[in-house]
Formats: sequence, structure tokens, C-alpha cells
Amino acid sequence: MNNLNHIFGTDPEAFIFDKFIKDEKLGLIPNIIPPIALVHDFGATYETIKGKNVLIKTEEFQWSEDGAAIELQMNPTNDSATFLSRIALAKIELNSFLSQFNLEATTAFPVGFFNLNKYWKKRNEDFRSCVIFGCDPDEFPYKYIELGLDDPENKHTLNVETHKYRYGGGHIHIQAPTKNPEIYLDNWAKASIVFDFLAGLGNVSFAKPTQTRKLEKFRLNYYGKPGRIRLQFYKEKPKTYGIEYRALSNSWTNYPNMTNNLLHLLDIAATVIEKDMGDKFITHFEKDIPLMHKTIRTLNKTIATTLLQRCLTWTKKNIKSNS
Repeated sequence: MNNLNHIFGTDPEAFIFDKFIKDEKLGLIPNIIPPIALVHDFGATYETIKGKNVLIKTEEFQWSEDGAAIELQMNPTNDSATFLSRIALAKIELNSFLSQFNLEATTAFPVGFFNLNKYWKKRNEDFRSCVIFGCDPDEFPYKYIELGLDDPENKHTLNVETHKYRYGGGHIHIQAPTKNPEIYLDNWAKASIVFDFLAGLGNVSFAKPTQTRKLEKFRLNYYGKPGRIRLQFYKEKPKTYGIEYRALSNSWTNYPNMTNNLLHLLDIAATVIEKDMGDKFITHFEKDIPLMHKTIRTLNKTIATTLLQRCLTWTKKNIKSNS
């Protein structure tokens, strides 16, 4: 049953770890083992596929090196049950692979501890990607800059050779419709604002453990600010484009109900853009943009729930009348 109007993929980041440590600021967090250390220290091997160093590959998904984290790439789908199943199977496969090294992996922690002495200062250039943030810059809407909510300097790559934390993202990909494959090329800024109002607020409104919320708030100092997207080109024939919403941490992948909710919220948001209702939506909610932005940055669950309900009321009414 294909219960979604759009095709979705995701590339959440997991942390490989050997133990949990008690951080003075953050409490218990995983002690990260970067994927390249599996090769240098544990004898693992990887295969380079389309520029990615892949440690595990199946017909439906693969796990590849992504700096200090290991990243999932999975086949996209427009069925939420299949989406959930692929994430679950991928996690099982990853932990089965890691068991031979007495290691585990987790997507439940948006922040982990990275031992700079062990995995950078005493290492060669193979470990370079572990100390760089933002190899490819994100885009975000200029309206946020106009309103004083964001700064264009936030696009820059960061050198983190002295920074002891690493951050797990849970980015979601939405394919453009085959009838209008280039729609996001001109509408990405509108889309990112609509995504924030629906999926961004949906993420904040979902009940999570106190520790998870604490780590998500800390991650927002470096990653996951509102409006972050990347445009994507998936394949040549037929030309397939899309957009990647990058504001969310990896933690949503641990909650099937939340995953399902986010898929449906983004499904609605994409429909708003494809029915050429982006300007109408933003005009209606323009006065709420500063509050929405602050709510996502501060993870205010109460305000997020109220704002989200208003957005859903608007989209239900207007999408129906536009059909």
C-alpha cells in the first residue's frame, strides 16, 4: 500500500561506540568510534561506491563512512510501513556487523563524545573528515536573514580539530513529482519555511525523553537550525530531482510513531508547494515566523503543538479547496 503522495528517503547518522561516558555538561553520551577506525584498528574493509566508503551494502540500503559517524543510505519509497521497515532492518544489520568487534551503534543520541587525542592528533589524513563540519554548505531562506533570525555566515565549513563533540543528523529526502521534476529548484526557500512550520514544529511537539531533548538543544548550536535544506539530483534518466530537509536530528528514527507523523507532515508540506500554495501559506503565517523559528530553536513543546495545529487546520482547508 503506497499511502504517501511523495517518495521519501533518509540518511540518518549513527554513532558507533564502545561505551557511554558521563559528560560534565550533557550527562551520558556515547563514546564514538569513527568508521575509519574500524579499518585502521579493527581490520574492517570498505568498498568505494559512487564516492562513498561503504562498510555494509544490501539491495535495500547501505551504511557508509561520514566523518565521525556512519550514515545510512536507503532505497526511497512512498509507503510509510516500508520506510519504517528499512530503517529497522538497517539498524539490525549494522549492529550485527559491529558485534564481531564488540561494538554497537545508536541513533538515539544526537550528540556523542569524540576523542581528539585518539582519533585525530595521533592519526594520519585518513581521519581528516572526522574534524570537519559542513563539507557541503546548507541553504536556508533569505527571509530568515531579513527578519534577523539567522546569519549568512552560518553556511561556512567549520574546522573542529579542538571540538570534542559530534552531532547526529536525521535528514529526510523528498523527491519532486515526475510531472514537475524541477519544482524545488525555484521554490526551495518557500518549501523550507513550510517544512519548518510542519515537520520542524512536528519534531518539537513530539514527546521525547528529557536527555534526548537536552542533546537536541545542544546540537542546535552547530546543526539543525530552522530552514536547512539541500537541493538534490538523484538520477539522469528520467531526470529526478528533490529536496533534503536537514533540520532534524537522528533521534526520530528511534520512534516509529514519530517517523510516521513526520512523513505525513512532510507529505502535506510538499503538496502545499506543488499546488503552488507556498506564497499563500507564508503570507498567512508570516507574522508567526519569528515565533516558529524560536520555538524550533528552544524546543518549546507547548507552543509547537499550538502552532502546528493551526497549520494543519489551514492546510486541510486550503488543499481541499485547491483540489
